[in-house]
Amino acid sequence: MYVILLFFPNKGAIMITIICAEGGSSINSLKKSIEELGEKCEILFLSDDNLQIDQSFNIDSDIIHSRCGIGEYLDKLTLFSWQILNVLEVENHIFINSLKTIYNSADKFKTIKLLSKNNIETPKTGLIRDYNDAKLFMSKNNINYPVIIKNCFSKCGNGVKLIKNDAELKEASKNAMWYGTTIQEYVEFGNNGIYKDIRILVVDGEVVGGYRRVSSNFITNLHQGNKVELLKINDELSEIALKSAEAIDGQIVGVDILPSKEGYKVLETNTAPGTKGFRELGINVDKKIAKCLINYKKI
Repeated sequence: MYVILLFFPNKGAIMITIICAEGGSSINSLKKSIEELGEKCEILFLSDDNLQIDQSFNIDSDIIHSRCGIGEYLDKLTLFSWQILNVLEVENHIFINSLKTIYNSADKFKTIKLLSKNNIETPKTGLIRDYNDAKLFMSKNNINYPVIIKNCFSKCGNGVKLIKNDAELKEASKNAMWYGTTIQEYVEFGNNGIYKDIRILVVDGEVVGGYRRVSSNFITNLHQGNKVELLKINDELSEIALKSAEAIDGQIVGVDILPSKEGYKVLETNTAPGTKGFRELGINVDKKIAKCLINYKKI
C-alpha cells in the first residue's frame, strides 16, 4: 500500500523567484528549503529558449533572489543577466541581495576598494590598462613576481593567471583596459603543495558556517573540482566575515579569506554563494538563506 503525500503551500504564501542562468544543485536545494517552510518558489532560467524579453517584461513575485549578474560566460563578458535584473528593478521588485550589493561584489576591484575603505586587510590590487600600468603598480608597491592577473568580473576561478615574469605579464596585460583587468600581489598560502583558503557564509548579519577549500594549486574554487574540510570559526574570522558583508551592504554573502604570514586577507565576496560545500559537511545553510528571504518580505 502506497501513501501519496501532497504538498500545498499556504494560501497566503509569498512567491520567491530565484533568477539564474542554468540552475544547479545549490539552486534546487534552496528552492526545496523555501517550499519546506510553506512558501512558494519559482526558478527563472535565463537560458530558457522560450524566454522572451521586451519592454513589457515583468514577473509575478514578492522577492527576487538573483544567482547571476555581471560576469564572464564562455570567456566573454555578458551584461544580459544584469540588464534583465535592472529591467525588473524598474518594476519596483524587492531584491535580496540588492542590485547595488550584487554589483559591489561582482566588480572585484570595487570590492577591494570597499573592503580597504572599511579597514579590512586585502591583497594589494591595481586596475590596469596595459603592461606599463602593471609594472608601475609593482614598482610603487614593491611587489615582485609572481603576481596574479584576473578580470574584474571573472567567476569560479576562471581566467585567473599566475604571472612569473615580464614576458608573461606582457601577454596577459594585452588589451587590459577592454577587459577590466586587475593585477594583484600573490599571497602565498600553500604548504607542501596543498593550498587551503577559507569560505565563510554570512546570512542577515549572522555567521552561519564556514569551511576550508582544499586544492593542489592556488585556485581553490569548488567549480574547479576541489574539496572542502570543516572549519572551526574563531572570533577573528567571524569579525572579518561580518565586516566584509557589511562593507558591500549584503544580506547573503560568501566571504573568501586567504591565510598568510601577515594575517588573514579577504580576497573577494560572493552574493550568490554555492551551498554544495556546506551540504557535503552536513551544514544546512539553505534553510538559513530561505528564512532570510522570507523574513525580508514579511518585514
